[in-house]
Amino acid sequence: MSEYRRRFVLYTMLLIGVVLIIAFAALAIYMYRSQLSELEKTMSLVVEPLDMPSGPGNRPQQGDDRPPSPGGDGGEHGEPPDGEPPEGDRPGRRASDEGILTVFYKPATDEISMISSRLTIDEETVRSAVEAIVANGGGFGRLKEQRLFYRCENNLQGGGGNSVYKIALADASYITSRTVRSLLLLAAVFAAVMGLLFAVSLRLSKLAAKPMEDAMRMERQFVQDLSHDLKTPVTVVLANNSILRSNPEARVGEQEQWIASTDSACRDMMELVNSMLTLSQLDSDSEKRSQSRAAAPLSPVDLSEAAEKSVLQMESVAYDRGVTLESDIPAGLLARTTEQGAEKIASGLIENALKYEPDGGKVAVSLKRSPKNRRRLLLTVQNFGSFIEPEDLPHIFERFYRGDKARSEQGHGLGLPILKRTAELAEAELTVSSSRENGTVFTAAFDSAE
Repeated sequence: MSEYRRRFVLYTMLLIGVVLIIAFAALAIYMYRSQLSELEKTMSLVVEPLDMPSGPGNRPQQGDDRPPSPGGDGGEHGEPPDGEPPEGDRPGRRASDEGILTVFYKPATDEISMISSRLTIDEETVRSAVEAIVANGGGFGRLKEQRLFYRCENNLQGGGGNSVYKIALADASYITSRTVRSLLLLAAVFAAVMGLLFAVSLRLSKLAAKPMEDAMRMERQFVQDLSHDLKTPVTVVLANNSILRSNPEARVGEQEQWIASTDSACRDMMELVNSMLTLSQLDSDSEKRSQSRAAAPLSPVDLSEAAEKSVLQMESVAYDRGVTLESDIPAGLLARTTEQGAEKIASGLIENALKYEPDGGKVAVSLKRSPKNRRRLLLTVQNFGSFIEPEDLPHIFERFYRGDKARSEQGHGLGLPILKRTAELAEAELTVSSSRENGTVFTAAFDSAE
């Protein structure tokens, strides 16, 4: 895995991990508060007020599952009147109170009675808890020292001096155990999500880092190719100057070949610099257009005239090379593009075809409507004597790219990238195909303005 991919995975997992931790922490807090609210509601139902009439025998007995009831007709254990179910057994009055201890406290006699439950607390702890609850004024809260939650309905009036507090107690572990289970579940979900996202991020890192890796590869290739193209002329200039210095007494005419060689090398370097400046300017124009999101200033351009003009300009070059330059350009075909762009594309394609066509070969230029779409105009330039290998064809528009067999040819591998960028700015599509039977065909497709 490359350094860029490792960084992508690391930063992605770190960001997602932080977001998930924050989200799960918020969820855990919500679940804790929800459980606490549920406990409070259950305990509130348990301690619903009871009407406690005055009279003897209103003390509930420890171990009795029924709440206290007023004396006379309540029997020995303080049972409610005949025909009325105990408060704790009335259907629909409260939710499940498993794990909740119900305590009755009568301040007048300092008596404490407990209704049995699954929660086991010794009497001393219950008494200290009741004293603390009454001192706090009742309500809902938590006793940290006793590790108990409580809900107290204070001042349950039974009449006279028989006020009774009804208190519900629950161990703090009631909430803690549920919270721990929730945290364990969230931790398992977190681990599963992070594992899944790690696998996904590995795949995405390959896709995300590819453009950067390609850019770095092209940058290294750019430096290598630029160094290659500058090394030869610089070496020639230095060698010629060395020869000239070795013969200081020689006349200028006698050193003409070294001077001409130096001049040629400098012109070659100047051509390279000018091509790079042109490409840089085109990139800048494209970036400005992209940032402003403004369309190119297109207008109807006589593409037939631009193509015919380019053919006439290149006829002398073709004649000097012994290359036959044929053209099939009908008049009056208008394209929606820029005039400067149309002329540069046409002349550039013809010049490139002549450069790589062997002496005595043939180059054909044609302009026609697309058979598939009558709204498209196709300018094609075909040179029959050159062939681009299939492995080189996808890279033909890359900067400084030249096939190994073309290293000895003139040029710096910037002509076609310049044409490609020019075509993009002129809203034209430039493509290439090549075969041993038909040679190489470059096609520039324009939108028709008719």
